[in-house]
Amino acid sequence: MVPVEVSVVVGFVLAVLLAWAPLLSIERLRALFAWPTRSVGVNYLLVGSVVVVGQCVSYLGVILLVAGTGSVTGGEAAGIVGGVVGANLLVPGAAAVASLRLLPSRGYWSPDGEGFGGRFALGLGVVWYAVVTSVAFVVVALGAMFAALPT
Repeated sequence: MVPVEVSVVVGFVLAVLLAWAPLLSIERLRALFAWPTRSVGVNYLLVGSVVVVGQCVSYLGVILLVAGTGSVTGGEAAGIVGGVVGANLLVPGAAAVASLRLLPSRGYWSPDGEGFGGRFALGLGVVWYAVVTSVAFVVVALGAMFAALPT
């Protein structure tokens, strides 16, 4: 049997990847997923899953830094939400900067092309990712809160 926590993380990853997928209609973002295999779908699932799981690890770090291992009070809950929103911008922002620095120099991707520029498309992708992950985090947190209420 799969632990509940793993199921929640897998559901979170799938929800974020599904909500971010429409941005693949932007050619410069779709071109980002030409590596490591030649299949955009496989690469999107692989790279996207690594980024979103890294995002979940950052949530754990935020929770441990703000609340430690004890119960969470109202003030700590606000700190956790603030830290999560910051992490939702920091993690994809770092991935975007790494993409801009590493991929063109290795010949895997160029920010220049038809339609939207790659830098603008990456910025749009980071903002949309932050919105999607923030909403998904709130939904999961509310679900956990309601599941923990006494019956």
